[in-house]
Parts: sequence; C-alpha cells; structure tokens
Amino acid sequence: MKVLVRTPEGVEEVRDVDAEYIIPGDLLDDGSLVLDLWDELSDDDYLAIGLYD
Repeated sequence: MKVLVRTPEGVEEVRDVDAEYIIPGDLLDDGSLVLDLWDELSDDDYLAIGLYD
C-alpha cells in the first residue's frame, strides 16, 4: 500500500508500506508519520506536494 509520510527530518514523500492495516496518524518503524493513504489523495493534494506542475 502506498502512503504519504512525513519523515523525522520533515520531508514529505510517498512510500510503499508492507502493512495490511495502516491509517493516517500511524508511526512507521523509522519514526515517519503517515499523513494520508495514497489512494485517497485528491488532485489538490498532488499539487500541494509538487507532483503536478
């Protein structure tokens, strides 16, 4: 499952996570915070994180 995370350094990135149950607000093993599930992001979200021009 792909999720949008914020790393402990403050970088937002999309990651593929090997977890059956994950929700926004969960912390990953490396301390990254799950911000949103990738499939639930809107076009406005893509613009905000710079994936669209």
